[in-house]
Amino acid sequence: MTTRTLIVHSQEQETAKKIAQEIQGEIEKNKKHFRIHTKTEFDINNLRAENSVDLNIFDYSFDYSNIKLMVSDMDSTLISIETIDEVAKEVGLYSEVSLITEEAMQGNLDFSESFKKRLSILKGVRTESFEAVFNNRMNLNPGARELITFFSSNQIKTALVSGGITYFAEKVKNKLGIDTFKANEVEIIDESITGNALGKVVDGKAKASYIEELSELYDLNSEQVIAIGDELMI
Repeated sequence: MTTRTLIVHSQEQETAKKIAQEIQGEIEKNKKHFRIHTKTEFDINNLRAENSVDLNIFDYSFDYSNIKLMVSDMDSTLISIETIDEVAKEVGLYSEVSLITEEAMQGNLDFSESFKKRLSILKGVRTESFEAVFNNRMNLNPGARELITFFSSNQIKTALVSGGITYFAEKVKNKLGIDTFKANEVEIIDESITGNALGKVVDGKAKASYIEELSELYDLNSEQVIAIGDELMI
């Protein structure tokens, strides 16, 4: 029977022990995560539902040496916050914005509509609030810098694609040394947000298209690309 390896992206030893016992596996402790090796069949979706940690299956057949491009989402992926929500908090408009977010989560609005509605609520907000959020609220997620450094040091191109605002995406790109990025342009007049988005909103389909554009630019096929984050697909 083939051995499968479950990666537990956590340093919580008790959680790893609990999962290992459930799937009758052996634990291997790494610097920042646990690996559980087992020959027992298991449903990763059930394990994810039962445990509040990030779980993934290690793919032994994956050829890492073939990777030439890594594309990552930004909000709650490379950074710890949802940037537009934090701007709303900064200016006292979070309750209004969160209602739109909830509508989208319930499937009543698609991302493009929800982004435009949330942006319209921020009409008149001054761009200095962006700087305040970046300086006081935005933190890199653990391992984000190491992740980008690893890919860059191995001559692998890096890109950021975000459904957030260009201001933050560009800052994060520069902070981490990412090669290129794509995010939403918002109209700003006299240092204030007009509430309008410029161009097409970067939603899930736009993110996929961006990965395809980069793949064509670098002459790559899908097996040479790693995509990290929700809604990223190739």
